[in-house]
Amino acid sequence: MSTQRSRNERIVELPATAAAAGIARRELATTPGIAGDIAYKALLMTSELIAVYVEEVVPVPGATLRLSIGVDPERVRIEVGGRAPEVPPVELLQSRETPSLGGMGLQIVERMADAWGVEGARDTMMWFELARTRAAAAQESGVERSSMRGGAAVDAGCQRE
Repeated sequence: MSTQRSRNERIVELPATAAAAGIARRELATTPGIAGDIAYKALLMTSELIAVYVEEVVPVPGATLRLSIGVDPERVRIEVGGRAPEVPPVELLQSRETPSLGGMGLQIVERMADAWGVEGARDTMMWFELARTRAAAAQESGVERSSMRGGAAVDAGCQRE
């Protein structure tokens, strides 16, 4: 279920199951302002954050995650929240022995995000931000920037699938 808090932010409730990552990727893929290199990074890092919450093989009945997608001219901010994972994110980040439990995924987030963090104790929220370039914002709005780089249009990023 998707709701919108403001013009630039959307909240999506996800099941706390392995299906959550696929649902989140579809939501991100249809979000205006998330394209090219930012889309590639956002899709990957969102999946990694969800993996930290969905560590149990047998899902907890009725458990949900909260995905918040925020886009403004300067940045994209993604938040994933839910019941605190059994292994604290700080331990996962420092662990080299448990990549299947999300440790390597948080290292990916740490390396790729312009900013990221964890908030809360009982219920937690992990988030990351990616800076948007002026060229990406202009491309999204349909404005051509032919005057940039000697008259050539600026490529805002490559599409990866």
